[in-house]
Amino acid sequence: MRIAVTGAGGGLGRAFLSAAGAEHELHPFTREELDVRSASAVETKLKTLKPDAIFHFAAMTAVDACEEDPQGAAATNVLGSRNVAEAARSIGALLLAISTDYVFDGEKEKPYDEHDVPNPISVYGKTKYEGERAALEAAPDALIVRTAWVYGAGDDFLSKAVRRLAGGEEVGAIADQTGSPTHVVHLAERLLPLVAGDVRGVVHLAGPEPASWYEVLVRAKALGDLRGEVVAQKAEELSRPARRPENSALTSVILTGALVPPMPPLDEGIRKVIADVGG
Repeated sequence: MRIAVTGAGGGLGRAFLSAAGAEHELHPFTREELDVRSASAVETKLKTLKPDAIFHFAAMTAVDACEEDPQGAAATNVLGSRNVAEAARSIGALLLAISTDYVFDGEKEKPYDEHDVPNPISVYGKTKYEGERAALEAAPDALIVRTAWVYGAGDDFLSKAVRRLAGGEEVGAIADQTGSPTHVVHLAERLLPLVAGDVRGVVHLAGPEPASWYEVLVRAKALGDLRGEVVAQKAEELSRPARRPENSALTSVILTGALVPPMPPLDEGIRKVIADVGG
């Protein structure tokens, strides 16, 4: 299968390129190589390539940066998704686009499934939800994969925190917000099997165990015998520009083990991070 990958320089893009294997013809595009905000650039690159599938990872994901630059967030997350989806439809390519748990408001006590109605509370969440709708409008048979709290790429919160703990530093982590921590490699490994199935529309694919970042770091400290200390923080103490959902854990009522392999336990992902940072 000939696959075009947008956002190939990001953490998920890099992990997918490593996981995809040699049996597929991969055509990665970094942000510098393909600006998804430009309809003409997207059309020229993708229509020339004529891929069988487009894996759309390009996004503005810095939550606070989106809050401070809503126009920039909309240009990448909404217009960019529409541009890629329109190109996919015009060439008959399957589109897989990544979305987020932040499309939900966090008021549900249990994990969110695909039937729950989004109600985003941040610019990031709003633009990602609008991007979902724009993509499905342009390419109705697209596959939208919502995931959550992706870590393990080396430049994410957890990787940096584990590195600091291994060095004996004190690290703060929020204890009053819950999500579904998802190792980037575990996510990347399941995207091709997902595309090979007949599921389309919106699906949730995230780590299996709801947890706060504080809980994750406490487990990392124990698993890696890390010297640093973990300090519990409350979200309101950080005075961040963007609101985050109190609970944005995800579950799926659509995906089964027959469609994609079950996500590994959280501890397996944590151990991978510890090994990667040399803890």
